[in-house]
Amino acid sequence: MFFSPLLKKKTTLDKDELFNYRPIFNLSVISKIIERVVKSRLIDHFTSSKLLNPHQSAYCKHHSTETALLYIHDHLINAIGSQKVSCLCLLDLSAVFDTIDHDILITSLSFCFGRPIHGSVLSWHNDT
Repeated sequence: MFFSPLLKKKTTLDKDELFNYRPIFNLSVISKIIERVVKSRLIDHFTSSKLLNPHQSAYCKHHSTETALLYIHDHLINAIGSQKVSCLCLLDLSAVFDTIDHDILITSLSFCFGRPIHGSVLSWHNDT
């Protein structure tokens, strides 16, 4: 496996500081196939167990950023038409994964979504 350093997405970061870079994996074809199979099986499990929020757009077929924006727009227009107070809060979570405690994330993953994630699947996440 090869690593290529990539500057994080903030334009104000100093390019000379090593901690402002994140490693990018150049995965082999087999790794990419396994990743797609695992993703497909997890999404199938979440969908069949009704564990996904009905308004979730990420990782759902026939949903995109556009459908999420249309839902929010429609909801706001209906609220305004009904003379209800409306508020929209937008957050930039582009760097959130770099700031979370991965041990807490792994612990949460191992107990969420109905059945615990354990064994080799959990070890895949622990190795990252």
